[in-house]
Amino acid sequence: MKQKSNNKLAFRLGQLQNFIKRDSSSYYDEFYMQFTHFQSLLQAFKLKPQEYDEDLADLTMFLAQVSSHFKEDLENLPSQLMDLLREYSTVLEPSMRMSLCKALILMRNRGILAPVDLIKLCFELLRCSDKILRKQLHIYIISDIKKLNMKHKNAKLNSVFQNFMFQMLSDGNATAAKMSLDVMIELYRRNIWKEAKCVNAIVTACFSKVNKILVAACQFFLGTDKEEEDEKSDSSDSEDDTPTVKEVMAANKVNKKSRKRMKILKRTKQVLKKSKKRKNKELFDFSAVHLLNDPQGIAEKLLKKLETMNERYEIKMLVMDLISRLVGVHQLILLNFYPLLLRYLKPHQRDVTKILLFAAQAAHEYVPPDVMEPVMRSIANNFITERNSPEVMTVGLNAMREICARCPLAIEQDLLQDLVQYKKFKNKNVQMAANSLIQLFRRINPQMLQRKFRNKPTEATKELNPMEYGALNAKSYIPGCEVLTVEPSKEEVQDSIKEEEANDSDGSWVNVSHSDDDIASVSDESSDEADEDDEPINVSDTSDKQQIKLEKTEHDKESKENAMEKAMVISQTRILSQEEFRKLKAAQLAKEVKFAKGHKRKAEETKLEEDTQRGELVSLKDIEKLHKKPKLDKEERLASIKEGREGREKFGSKKKKNPNTGKTQKQHNRNKAFNMIKHKVRSKQKRSFKDKQIALRNALLKRRRKK
Repeated sequence: MKQKSNNKLAFRLGQLQNFIKRDSSSYYDEFYMQFTHFQSLLQAFKLKPQEYDEDLADLTMFLAQVSSHFKEDLENLPSQLMDLLREYSTVLEPSMRMSLCKALILMRNRGILAPVDLIKLCFELLRCSDKILRKQLHIYIISDIKKLNMKHKNAKLNSVFQNFMFQMLSDGNATAAKMSLDVMIELYRRNIWKEAKCVNAIVTACFSKVNKILVAACQFFLGTDKEEEDEKSDSSDSEDDTPTVKEVMAANKVNKKSRKRMKILKRTKQVLKKSKKRKNKELFDFSAVHLLNDPQGIAEKLLKKLETMNERYEIKMLVMDLISRLVGVHQLILLNFYPLLLRYLKPHQRDVTKILLFAAQAAHEYVPPDVMEPVMRSIANNFITERNSPEVMTVGLNAMREICARCPLAIEQDLLQDLVQYKKFKNKNVQMAANSLIQLFRRINPQMLQRKFRNKPTEATKELNPMEYGALNAKSYIPGCEVLTVEPSKEEVQDSIKEEEANDSDGSWVNVSHSDDDIASVSDESSDEADEDDEPINVSDTSDKQQIKLEKTEHDKESKENAMEKAMVISQTRILSQEEFRKLKAAQLAKEVKFAKGHKRKAEETKLEEDTQRGELVSLKDIEKLHKKPKLDKEERLASIKEGREGREKFGSKKKKNPNTGKTQKQHNRNKAFNMIKHKVRSKQKRSFKDKQIALRNALLKRRRKK
């Protein structure tokens, strides 16, 4: 009977709720009667809060639904429910606690409850051991803060929420701290709280004693996001289900045209356009590592934590990766980090390629060469030796190339000369890795190589200054501006116009201004004419040769100074457009292609190295890169064969055989002894031409007899 009454009560409340929403003033007495009944049930419920009261839950949801119509009467209802949840949060039955939270969220959506009070309560409720409730609160907190910042960022509310969340990160309950960290990370990824204050609060979780919090914070700064990868894979799967444009066009050519086929064709074209836009779209994500206020102090604390860490190897790798990322991005000086890497730089070490990646990631031009030399020596001694496999040697050479690309002074000249000799190694992968190291130093510091490996100097290498540790290479102009033309100022234009008018009035000659290219061509022609008119120079004496060399160097210096002056004038007096920046980039790339004398490279040599577009992060593919795949072992070949057989039909005839039939004579012969069928095998052997003639004659005679 109790269950029936409860159902009737719920039905009556739903009907009353509908009437109140249509005309609230006419049903005030019924509402007030239910409200007083709620107050009495609430007092009785406080005596036994661990039990579930269905009538109280239904009345609570009813009052939350009609709260916008009776704001004065239900003014204290949110505070009563919040006090009840705070006092009995861990004692309440889960479904009862969920219904009270839903009622509060509903009143927040109706505008009865302030957002700050409810979100604070939600964070306090994260301490409850109720996984479903925590998930619902996590979704609500993110959606509510997103709504508050939809039109414009609410700075006051954001600062209040952030201060409260920062306190929750240091909460004694690990579950509540982890959930608050997840909320902040999600708000950052959704561009709601993408600011330095939020990032510097998240970084404090990297020093937590709880492994889950530590791993989540490190993965956030390292940029590992599994959800985006899953979304991309789902979108690609949905796109693959649709037919291609060629297939639909071919079907429309043959089949009769209809509206359905035209819709399919239109839809496939739209899907292909969207996929092309996604592929061509460039993602620019300002990394959270750049927003840290004290990267040096954070890196030192993490290194101190890493030295005394007794956690799993994967967690150590995460912390090591974060330290190397901080050192490389902010160009920090953390001298104790490199000796720590030396312990793991061995070929048999697990995930040794990642350790090599960390060493390359932590290298930059401000690291002292004395600190990096032991790392380079250990890589050379442990990896680049003939007692190791060619794959190990290739990985070692690739790692040294990546380190030298960021810290050119890390390697000694003697060691570099030894590594360059692997250019003639018998394995193709080792050869290509050594060649990539040679190409790198040809571009950044050719003086480190032997003369036979330097190649002809290009225009870019002519402009290189000798490398020194700590030398400042700051330029007061944009490199490559000498390619652009100098635009005259307004005063110069006005003066030239006045001079032209005066000369026209006098009837004298007018000086015409030429462009820089015309001036250069005229100067070249004049120099050629001067060379033709002059007598041939006798350079047999050494003094004459030295004089010619001095004249050439002086001429090169003058041209270089003129180009620098022109570039300085252009960069200081003009604002360059995007097209001009493209010209500058093309000119700088052309310097790496052209020889110093002006002759271009061959078609094979015009391919620039990938190092010219090197970013601030190192890719694991660059270290593990193998130009030629190694041969597979027997086990690997068998594994690949078995993978190819998966999902494939068995060999044999595709015709369905009757299971009741017997075996054929061929199947019977397989089980017989060889002596029983050897006469049949002999008959199948290849006959000579004479035997064929005899057989044909006998066959013809037999046929004639039958006739």
